[in-house]
Amino acid sequence: MKLLVAYDALEHSAFALEKAAEIAAAEGAEVTILSVVQPDASGTKSGGHVGSAPHADTDVEYARGYLHQRGLEAAGKVAHGDPAEEILSEARAGNYDLIVVGTRELGPVVGRLLGSVSRKVVKDAPCAVIVAGESGANRVDPTTATLAK
Repeated sequence: MKLLVAYDALEHSAFALEKAAEIAAAEGAEVTILSVVQPDASGTKSGGHVGSAPHADTDVEYARGYLHQRGLEAAGKVAHGDPAEEILSEARAGNYDLIVVGTRELGPVVGRLLGSVSRKVVKDAPCAVIVAGESGANRVDPTTATLAK
């Protein structure tokens, strides 16, 4: 199984990393950690400055270390652009079986107003997606349009 984990070191992506570690340990999955720097990123934890990715590289290394401490190995990648589009692009190019993303659990109204990376990924994913948040994780299989807890 090939597993793609979207990670940016913010609280909601920690849920994705934890869930990915659980799945990788149980399934012996081949894991790739992806951090995306948005075009308008400033020097925050989630990105870096436009055109550079100092924090994204650090975030990927942290996630790889987290998995390594649990006896799991992972590749790391940094992309630049719209997070949902870059996650989907990597998922298609890498022929992944599963994508794991975190959620801030914005709710339907706020999520539509502000946009939601997890919502966009689920909508257009070429494979199953697990959306992990504080209240748990849900698996969405786009081929059957089902949601399972």
